[in-house]
Amino acid sequence: MKFKVKKNPLLVALILSLIPIIFSVPIVSFIEADRTGIIISLVAFVFLFPILITLVYALFKTYHELTDNEFKSKFGFITITIPYSEIKTINFSNNPISSPAWTFKRLKIEYKKYGYALLSLPKDEDSFLQEIKKRCPDATILNRQKEEVLIKYNL
Repeated sequence: MKFKVKKNPLLVALILSLIPIIFSVPIVSFIEADRTGIIISLVAFVFLFPILITLVYALFKTYHELTDNEFKSKFGFITITIPYSEIKTINFSNNPISSPAWTFKRLKIEYKKYGYALLSLPKDEDSFLQEIKKRCPDATILNRQKEEVLIKYNL
């Protein structure tokens, strides 16, 4: 089961606004025939273009997936895989440092292997938390109100 992630409109606008800027700077330098400007803009283009491609790819290829045995989080070319048996706690964090994510508020998953992962929030938080609770019944899963998520059964 795949869950789309929330994306902060400011971050999306920033990434998308870089596209015309990265292409226009070398073009303007060529038009003005400024030799130093051409060299500087081409060097900047060579370094920034791969970063831009990576970010734009990540913009469209970011999601969380719950498989039969593990949780997978995909952020562009980066994939984090955590077996359900290793998940200890899932809650929310405001720490914007040390992880690729499209939101400032993060999903924090504590697990055995590396300690924790900070990830983008899923769009449908309640369904995501319910589904992961079903797969990790022994894990402590807290919602935004810091209340433990309980499995809802449809009767």
